[in-house]
Formats: sequence, structure tokens, C-alpha cells
Amino acid sequence: MTIRGLWQVHDGDTLGATRGFLRALFDQQIVDALLVPIEGAHQSVMPALVKNPTRLDHANPFAPVMEFNSARLVALLTRDGTSARLGVVLRACEIRALIELVKFNQAKLDHVIIIGVDCFGTYAASAYADALKQSPDLLPQMLARARIGDVDGYAFRPACAMCEHPTPHHADIAIGFIGMDSAKALALAMRDDIAGQMGMRADASGADARNAVLANLVALRTTTRDAAIQHFREQMRSDGGFASYFANCLECTNCMNACPICYCKECFFRTSNAERTSRELLRSAERHGALMLPPDALLFQMTRLNHMATSCVGCGMCQAACPHDIPLTAMFRAVGARVQKEFDYVPGRDVNEKPPFMEFKRDELQHIGEME
Repeated sequence: MTIRGLWQVHDGDTLGATRGFLRALFDQQIVDALLVPIEGAHQSVMPALVKNPTRLDHANPFAPVMEFNSARLVALLTRDGTSARLGVVLRACEIRALIELVKFNQAKLDHVIIIGVDCFGTYAASAYADALKQSPDLLPQMLARARIGDVDGYAFRPACAMCEHPTPHHADIAIGFIGMDSAKALALAMRDDIAGQMGMRADASGADARNAVLANLVALRTTTRDAAIQHFREQMRSDGGFASYFANCLECTNCMNACPICYCKECFFRTSNAERTSRELLRSAERHGALMLPPDALLFQMTRLNHMATSCVGCGMCQAACPHDIPLTAMFRAVGARVQKEFDYVPGRDVNEKPPFMEFKRDELQHIGEME
């Protein structure tokens, strides 16, 4: 993306201007369909596949709530290939997850226009509904405070509080409000060809102020991330390790279902191979004196960690889906940080970069004890 421009907002109606921009993508025949969050009943904001631009009257890509990572929806829409020009409105973590899915041949980017939006942070669904009850003008207030990067008082999800990617990368179009007076204009970046179709002109007004606010926000979240990782590591050394960490795990597999990267059509833990007979359970209980149930909760979590650590984008959907709110985000960020550093791999960094387990390097890992 090279064109940096401004999309004007009239009468302080930021959301209305954004909806107008999305309609313009239809008008200029840049997209044939649009995957975008839509406001629904009971304060819900859920992704919808829009074909008729008049249905964008309730689009809200800035709503600070995230029910699940929409990368898996893009995979569903593109896996079999499509000739339709599909626009997908995604946050940074969703774009990064999508890039990982492309590497695993679970999604395709042919004919896909990625429309990235700034993310100031998101609430869990129930917390978002409560926040709206207390403050019906939550979004305008948040947009105003995003101008200076003021996140104090927002009970955002733990994953958002430690996310160092508030702006989208690898997007064909990026819409920004952080560090902007979004009551007057939104920041736009887009490919040259799309800018030409939209009649956009380069305009870097306010870029320095926006970049300064973003730098401060990233620094704050990085500090929060590092503290969470350190706390996790201390727990592993002093509180019974992983067995204690997952003492409340029900092995419900909600975390697996919510993860955008966990794509196996048949999981080992859902096959007969993972089933335990009553005789096996009783023998194990006799051998140890007592057997915590469900019996494979720790094995399930360790298997997921082993599979997902290199590609985890830190969206936190696993923790959001956990009925006991086990701090899965901190665990994946902590373990993922070390694994990703070891392989110099950043999930979602480059669509052409192969995940570590897809490449064999003869002499790697010898410094940690692997023998030739």
C-alpha cells in the first residue's frame, strides 16, 4: 500500500462515513460481496456476507467486541475457490490468522480484497452488552479517546490488552482512526490501483501525530504483554506447573473450536482412539490412588500447545471460549514467544514464509541438544 489519504467525515458521523466508504467499494466495482461486522438484535455485532450495499446501514467494523476470529469464515468462503471479488473487513489478528491459514492451504487470497481496520481493543460479548447499557454512546467516546490513545478504564479482553498490533498489515485497504480526529476524517492506505478507482489522492496530513499515538499504544501493550508472560513463567516455577494451571480444564474443546488456526477436520481427541475404557480408568486410579477427571485434559492442552505455538496470533479467542476463563492467552504468548524466536518465525508476517514444521534443516536445534 502506498496511497495514504483521508476519508472525510461529515457532521461528526464517523460510522456513517465508514459505511459510505464501504458502499463506494461496491459502486466502484472493487468488490462484489463484503464480509463485515453487522449490528443485530440484543446488542450483537456479528459478521455478515453482504451482497446488497443497502444492507450496510448497520455495518459497524469499529465496534469494540469480538465474538470470534473471522479468518476461519474467510477460509470457508474461499477454500473451494471463487471468482467473486470478495472484500473482507478484518482486524490485525484476523488478517494474521488468515495468512497462516493460506499457508496451510485452508484459505485462498485469489480475488480477495483485505480491508484492515484499526483495533483499539475489544470486550467480551457479555461485557460489551453491559458497557453499552452503562454508556449507549460507547463507540463515539472510544473513537474520541483513541485520538490520544487513552485506554484507561476500558475492560478490554486480556488478549487485546497485550496486543502489540493495533493496526493492520498486509491489507489491500487500511482504515485508521487511532491517533486521528475521527469526527473529521479517517486515515486511509490502499493499493495504487484501488486508489485510482476510488479517486483518492495522497495526503499525509496528521500522519506524524497518528504514528506517535500508535507508538505509545504499542509500547503500553508491549509492557502489559511482557508482564503477563513473566507472571506465567513464575506460575510454572512456583504453582505446580501445567498440572495446576489446567486444574479446572473440562476438556470441553471450546478453545479448540474457537481457535482460527486449529483446522483439522478430524481431531485425535474426537476419535475412538482417545476414549478410555472403564477398566483403564479404574486401573489408573488404583495405580495413583486417585485419578482426576476428565483424564486427558492436560494431554489435550499440551497437544494443542504443541500444534499451535508457532502459528498463534494471540487473538485470545481460546480464552474467551473457556468456561473457566483459564488464562490461555498468556500461556500461548509466553510459549509462542520462545518457540517463534527460536525459529525466527512471526505468524502472519509473510504469506510466503513457511511454518517451521514444514521445513527440515539438518543442523538446526543442535545448540539445545539435538544430535546429528
